[in-house]
Order: sequence, then structure tokens, then C-alpha cells
Amino acid sequence: MCLSHPKITPLAMKIASTLDPLVLRLSRGRYHFSFVIPVLLLKCVGSKTGKLREVPLLFVPHQGKYYVLGSQGALPTEPAWCSNLRKRPKVTWLVRGASIQGRARELSDEERSVIWDKALEIYPGYMNYKKRLTRTIPIFELAPG
Repeated sequence: MCLSHPKITPLAMKIASTLDPLVLRLSRGRYHFSFVIPVLLLKCVGSKTGKLREVPLLFVPHQGKYYVLGSQGALPTEPAWCSNLRKRPKVTWLVRGASIQGRARELSDEERSVIWDKALEIYPGYMNYKKRLTRTIPIFELAPG
């Protein structure tokens, strides 16, 4: 998949992260710029700043929950939102016309395989990211409620 190429990923991420929040907000989560992958707008509180942060993320739907992966386009450091969710797991996300409140929880090693396989079905480029990384790509469950 060309979007997971090391020279294309940063540009694609920059374009999507700039345009997606606006498009997602205006459409109440129904539309997004990010090509054909499913995207939600995660709203979390910054672990260092305490400020509200909005991050467009690819998601994996599974059994009434949403899963997000901290790949950061295969950069060596994980995205800031991962530490935000670990410190302040109460979150809101905008998806498919709904604003949902719930909690985030990082998956254990034992829980990861099913979601990882589903994520690869949605975006095979994750495999390219994994090959380029020495760190584990964190996976978080977003559960309504």
C-alpha cells in the first residue's frame, strides 16, 4: 500500500490530520478526508497540558467497541494521545454521526492478535509500519459508557 511508504506517510498524515478534524466536525463524524479508511475524531485531555485535544484516527470496529492503534506512521516514538489515554482514559469520540462518551483501555499482549488482524484487513500498511519499528504499536479499546 503506497500510503505506508516511508516517503509518503508523513505527507499523507499531515494532510489528513489538518483536514480531517474540520471535515469530521462539520459532518458530525459522517465524512472524512482520509481516503477509504474508517476514521473517528478522538477527543481526549492532554496528559501534560490538561487541554482538550482532537485527533483523527483510523479505527477498527469490533463487537460494539472501537479500537485505535498508535502507529504514528511508523515514527520511532508513539503519538502523544497514547499517554493522554493512559493518564486520562475518559474520552469522547465523534464517529458516523454520533458523539460517544466512554473509556479507553490499552490492550494486553494476549488481547492484541484479533484486533491486529482486523486492523490489517482495513489498512494493510500497518504491516509495513511494524517492520520498520522496534517499538510495539499500542492498541486501545474505546468502549462506550
